[in-house]
Amino acid sequence: MKKRSKKWIILLVLVGMFAIYNLVWGLIVWNTYHGFIEGMEEIYSHQTYVINERDGYTYNVKLPDYLSFTGNLGIQPYQFGDCALIIWPGIFKETTFGALIPDKDSKGHMVMLTADGMPEENASEQIKQLVSENREKLDTLFEKAREQWDY
Repeated sequence: MKKRSKKWIILLVLVGMFAIYNLVWGLIVWNTYHGFIEGMEEIYSHQTYVINERDGYTYNVKLPDYLSFTGNLGIQPYQFGDCALIIWPGIFKETTFGALIPDKDSKGHMVMLTADGMPEENASEQIKQLVSENREKLDTLFEKAREQWDY
């Protein structure tokens, strides 16, 4: 076989593998996120969707970037300055939860949470205290997120 035809075969195999990866990526992202964006307004084409205000809350969905599998769902009170919940839907792993919680000085702290809204085991005492102080707000955010996305 000629050297030139081996190069073409290798090139065609690589292009074919890339095309298959794109197809698999598109199907996985579509199947995972399609249900989350129903009824939402598209802000950035095929990237970000939002419901600006429903029952005093803003809901948003950020689709994964091209060839990435990480996107997120977010919910926060319409009037900023309070707790916000971030959900990273699990595609190949469990769904991950986080919250942005302001302290007394309005300084925001990013907190990783378990599925039941509790701080992760390795969280500092300060974080555990912040979560405890904001338990009612976080429970409301989790409830609203379940109503919106049924995750």
